[in-house]
Parts: sequence; structure tokens; C-alpha cells
Amino acid sequence: MRSRRNENAVKSFSPGGDGFGLSRREVLTGSIGAGALLALPDLGMGGRLGGRSSKSGRAALQYAFLYGTPDPGPASSGSLVATVYPVSRAGSRAISRAVSPRTSVPVAIKLAAAPVSSPDQAVTALATVDMVHDGARITLTLLDATSAAVAQQGSVTVTGVPQDANVLVTPVFAPGSTIVSMVLAITMPAGKRLVRKADPRTGRLASRSATTWTSHHALAYFDQRDGAITGPFHLSGEPSLALSTAAANSSDLLIWTTREPQPDDPAEIRAQASLSRLTVFPLGSGTARLSVLAPAPWPGGEPHVMLRSGDMARLVRGRDVQVCSARTGEVTELGIPAFTHGRAKPSAITMQARPDGTVFMTKPGAGMAVIADPADSFRTTAHIQFPPPAAPLGAPWSKAVLSPAGDTCYVLGPAATGGLCAYDAGSGKLVGSYSEGRQYAGLYQLPSGTLLAVRPENPRLAFFSSGLSPLGTADTNLYVSAVF
Repeated sequence: MRSRRNENAVKSFSPGGDGFGLSRREVLTGSIGAGALLALPDLGMGGRLGGRSSKSGRAALQYAFLYGTPDPGPASSGSLVATVYPVSRAGSRAISRAVSPRTSVPVAIKLAAAPVSSPDQAVTALATVDMVHDGARITLTLLDATSAAVAQQGSVTVTGVPQDANVLVTPVFAPGSTIVSMVLAITMPAGKRLVRKADPRTGRLASRSATTWTSHHALAYFDQRDGAITGPFHLSGEPSLALSTAAANSSDLLIWTTREPQPDDPAEIRAQASLSRLTVFPLGSGTARLSVLAPAPWPGGEPHVMLRSGDMARLVRGRDVQVCSARTGEVTELGIPAFTHGRAKPSAITMQARPDGTVFMTKPGAGMAVIADPADSFRTTAHIQFPPPAAPLGAPWSKAVLSPAGDTCYVLGPAATGGLCAYDAGSGKLVGSYSEGRQYAGLYQLPSGTLLAVRPENPRLAFFSSGLSPLGTADTNLYVSAVF
């Protein structure tokens, strides 16, 4: 099935002027499907993008994309907003005049998965699902990272999906390729029945409706050259768990899935429950080139990156790296020594590929961050140790970041003091800190170099220079899960 780009899905308009006579409300409620609201950030609020000054002479402002759950709000699922942020001390002074109290603008709601940025950070993919009369319509929107405009958009309908089904969508970018893969986990009711269950308070038996659910996966591919979608290609009909892990290199899509153990076969549960499967598909194809059993743990949420070699690495159990060959499916497991010593609090571990081919990994519950070289069996080339923060686990997942130059590691401050700290990546020595007693839960470095720290309550957003000088704060109605 091929679905051409929906040319009428989103109309361009000028956010600072009359454009085509469309108001922001008309754009937000336009014909882009019930599953999403899209808008351009209001660039008239004090500055233009790209570091240019506005006509009024105010300091230039930029924005970040925040993904999370509204508090409070009509959308109970994932939402994306764009928030203006300062890039200098002058910008910090301008932000209170130009933006307050409206510091963020809706971009999307009811997303079917967390947004995914392309390897070069040029575009961000948003996936939505709308239930239509003949199935589930999957819409992939590519948002330009510098203008927040919709760069491309395409839809495909998966027929035969009932209205009460659940569809999870995982967009996957392929470095060096124009193809964006979409891994669809489709969970449908397999049977409904009445069961008698005792009320825990009264002990009385009552009849209740129970539903059995089964999941399977399908693939679809969006080609950025012409905006066309191929698929969907339904994978094996055997029931599987909805959670999966997917990554792509320039030629292949790699997917980890786990077959759902069958409750009527205890022997199978004991023998097969811990076994996952790695399947490799040529980009654009629904026919596997390779399928092999993969070692534990089960896929679903573990950090992973594509390496320069075209192989994939995933960080498992918070201490080991599994390097998976896209050519043969062979898996090599390597330990990260800094992550295996001592006892650590539960951690939001992260893994990030760097432009020079190295990998930056963090384990905040242990107060550890390392830079490792995949070309040398993940040998540690830099090791930074810091006091664990007050919130080493939970969203936002990012608790430590490495500067683009790779010379400075920024982390959340110690549990006792909060704030932020900076460490020299080469020596591991503390080179800067800032605290006014606030505890932060997440830390990101934006493309301009500005640091963004996130806290649970408003003002949820705090901006800092690379030297840890405060630049300003902003409110948002989102419980922030990630920043793009």
C-alpha cells in the first residue's frame, strides 16, 4: 500500500503577520487529523530564529521542544510544545518582557510515541494514530528543527484494526538514508468473556467483563525524497510483546522483539520467556534478511545507539554493552568497569553516540559518566565521578550531558545542595558549580550551547550559560519527559 503525502494536511502561514488569513486557532484545529495539533511558534514574541535580531532590536531568542504530559490539560497522552529561551544575558533580560507570561506554544498533542530526532538533529519526527472507519491511520510528521514548520507529512492506513485497538509507533531514522522506518506494535482484543471475581471488601462474587489482548508488529517506511509511504508489512502472526527496540543504519532496520509466552504451555514459558529475537530488514522491505535469537534482557526502553561500523550497541542491566552485528546478528557483550563497582541507586542510564565515533554513557545513581571507544572494545577514554543527584531515576531521563567539544561534563548537583555542576572531562575535576537550593530532575544542552535544567514544579525550566551563569526561567504546563 502506498500513500502519497497529504498536500493539504498543513498550510504554510506567517506567524508574525496575516499570512493567508489563518488565525492560530484555525491552524491548531485544521485538517491535520484528530490525533495531532500542529503550530509554528510565535516568532513575533521578541526575536527571529537563527540568532538574528528582530526589527525591534531586542535580543534574539530561540526555542526548545518540550515533550511531556499536560498539567492540567485536555490531553492525557504525550504532547509537544515549543518554548522560547534566551541565548545570552541580554536574551535573559528580554525574555521577561517579550515572552512572559506566555512562554510556550502548542506543537502537537496525542502523540503515539515520544518524538525522535534525526541523527543530524535537523528534523524531529512526530507520530499520531487516528482510528478511522476502515482501521488505524498512522501519520508521520517531520518537523523542521530550525523553523518548527512541517517539513513533510505522510499517512498510511492499517486496515482491519478495530476501534478499541492500541497502536504504538516507533519512528527510526537511518543515518545516510532518506528512509524513515516506522515500527508499529498493534495490540488488539482477541476475546472477551465474563469472569466471576470476589470483591476484596465484601467477599461477594460479581461478574465482570475481561478481555484477552494479543500484539504483533508491522513495518512501514516513509521516503523523504517524495513523501511516499510503503507498507504496512505485517510481521509474523505469532503473538509478541508490544515492547520492542529498533535502530537503523544506512541499509538495514534492526528490530528486537520477544514472543509472548503462551499461558497454556508452562514448559514453553520456562524455556522461552527470556529469549528475544533480533531481526534485520533491508530498508524499505517487509522481508527479513536475517533473524536470530538474541540474549537477554528483553527489549523495550534500553539505551541504544548506531555505531560508525553500522552495528548497534545497547546498554543493558546498567553495566554492560551488547554490540550487535547488523551483518551476521552476532552479539558481543562488553562490561563497562566504572558501572560495575559499588552499589548504585536506581538510575536513568543513558547512551549517546558522538560525532567523533565515541559513546557517552551516564549512570547518575552511581555518580558515574564515561566516554568509551567502540573501535577499541568500548575502552573507557574518560571517567567522570560526581555525587549522585537527588533524582537519579525518572523523567526527564537525561541527568548529565557532554559539551559538543567533549571537554566538559555537566551534571545535576549533589542531593544536599541541588543546582548544577561542571567537570573537566579529561581530568574528572570539578570546574564549576551553581546552586540556589533548587533540585533539578533533568538536564539538557540545547543547540546554541544553552543549558536547560528541568524541575518538577514551576518555574519548571531554568536556563544557564555554558559557564553555569543563570539566564532566566520559564513556566510550562507540561510534566516534562524529554527535551528536543
